[in-house]
Amino acid sequence: MKGKASIIIPVFNEEDILAKYPVNLFPVLENIFSIYSMDFEVILVDDGSTDRSWLKMSELQRLKSYLKTFKMPQNVGMGGALRKGIELSEGDIIITLDADLTFRPIEIDSLLAEYVKNPVDCVSGSPYLKDELMSDVPLVRKILSKAVNYIYCLELGQRITSVSPIFRLYRSEIFSKISLTSNNFEVNAEILSKMLLSGYIVREVPAHLFKREHGQSKAKIWKSIRNHAVIIGKIFKVKFLKGNWN
Repeated sequence: MKGKASIIIPVFNEEDILAKYPVNLFPVLENIFSIYSMDFEVILVDDGSTDRSWLKMSELQRLKSYLKTFKMPQNVGMGGALRKGIELSEGDIIITLDADLTFRPIEIDSLLAEYVKNPVDCVSGSPYLKDELMSDVPLVRKILSKAVNYIYCLELGQRITSVSPIFRLYRSEIFSKISLTSNNFEVNAEILSKMLLSGYIVREVPAHLFKREHGQSKAKIWKSIRNHAVIIGKIFKVKFLKGNWN
């Protein structure tokens, strides 16, 4: 497979898991991309961390020539960090991954395998395609997430089971055609919604979602629900009222 991949990882207060990247992330990526004969880069964007994350990232950068790091001057949220990562990326494809590795890096192989077989605009990892893929996730989070995704699917009129998770592969060129405004976790729903409304093709593959092994989730449930409600309202305005997203 020709070309280059950019793996973008927003980071906020993840010093413990960053220390494990030399074992849990980098060797996995090196093996996967050697199989596909692809060049790749890893872009870590520190979203204004208040712990030792930036120090850990700087140490990691000295270990790997393919690693880029950037420090945001203040915390702007996952959306802002993703936009910066996209701006810095040089790949023909972009893969987005959470810093806590609750979606395991080994499953990037599934995204690439589907893309090679069927080169669509986006391959999205979904933990909802099989029940056992979310067996490690707390029941309350699972119910709320499924409810939000169901509403998105109804409104978009697409058979997409997972709209909000970050774990995806994109053609990088799409980000020159769609603009992103969300600053928080709902940016992933914004990306997929705008893609589907614009006629881009998205395929899903199964992906396990595990609970965090270190630290606490940065997502705030009620804030996330409120932000998703805003995006759902914007989809309605664009699709049914023929208005603009903003």
